[in-house]
Amino acid sequence: MKHNKWMILGLGMALMLTMAACSEQEAEETASPTPDPTTTPVQEELVESPAAEPEEGEEEATLTMTTSFGDEAGAALADTTIRFTVDDVEAEYVTAEDGTLTVASLPREGTLQVAVLDLDGVETASAVLELSEGSVTDVTEQEDGTIAVTLLSGTDQIALSFVQGDDGVLTCALELSEET
Repeated sequence: MKHNKWMILGLGMALMLTMAACSEQEAEETASPTPDPTTTPVQEELVESPAAEPEEGEEEATLTMTTSFGDEAGAALADTTIRFTVDDVEAEYVTAEDGTLTVASLPREGTLQVAVLDLDGVETASAVLELSEGSVTDVTEQEDGTIAVTLLSGTDQIALSFVQGDDGVLTCALELSEET
């Protein structure tokens, strides 16, 4: 029940951020309908990301990211707030009891910041992911500390494992399924 409450709060925040972004665009655009939360379908284990909406007439491919968060000792970061930032839009989500979180509608290319927050909302660890498409799916740490995430062209899902270090660094690795 606690997990559902946080998911609903996270979805409500994502909806408010989307509505705020839409109200800023309304000055430039003609009136467009805003989403009605009573008719918007909600999936139990899936939350929408803070990704920007594509231009009208342009269909943007998106990414669903399944993540697990843990500490250096291997313990899951249960019921932990995670902040995803795409461009200037932030959204916060809470991990499940096993430290997992699935976020949909992320951009396939660009910069994504992932941060772990403590109970006071203070950032304790973070990572900057540079998303791009390529001929393979791969995750590598760059010399400047950013994490390059290359997605196989046409791939719409990825599974990543994050480990929070005591030094405030959030490391990231590709999670391979048993099928691969």
